[in-house]
Amino acid sequence: MKSVEQIKLINETINKTKENLKPLSFNLIFWGIMINIMSLVHYLFPSFIQHTKYTVLAYWVILPTLGMIYTIRWNIKKGIEIGYETIMNRTIKIIWGVFGFGWMLIVFTALLNGFNPVPLILFLLGLVLMMNGLIIKFKPLTAGGIVMFMFIYSIILNPDANYLLVNMAGGTLGMLIPGIFLSRMKVNQ
Repeated sequence: MKSVEQIKLINETINKTKENLKPLSFNLIFWGIMINIMSLVHYLFPSFIQHTKYTVLAYWVILPTLGMIYTIRWNIKKGIEIGYETIMNRTIKIIWGVFGFGWMLIVFTALLNGFNPVPLILFLLGLVLMMNGLIIKFKPLTAGGIVMFMFIYSIILNPDANYLLVNMAGGTLGMLIPGIFLSRMKVNQ
């Protein structure tokens, strides 16, 4: 196989993966909206969310866990509808599975040691978004990961920043907007 044919085959595979991932932009949109709503509700009603240590736990652990269960089921259903899985699809699925494990580890470590998990979660999310964007050659998703790193840098420079507002901005710019772009993407980019 000539190098031109190999490049063409690689580009066709990437375009097919983008086509398969296009309906899965639902995940980015879902989580972007969920993070924004949860952060906004917490910001507007802090006394309700922070009533006890357990209400914070219920809010920031149980609701995202239910969201994970919902999106996992949704992704399994979509995978069955597509009928096959490419190596890139599998790679991306594994990366997000590792993110889920890392998220749980960060949250439980933060709960046990009494620190705010937001910077570490944003860092992990930035890595995952950037890796996914680079793997499928989708610049808005890569940019979303870079935006997450910029928010982490802003938290380091300003540790008194409101993490809920940072969460909303990161969720919007890092996930929601790239998710919308992915859902509207033309396949042969």
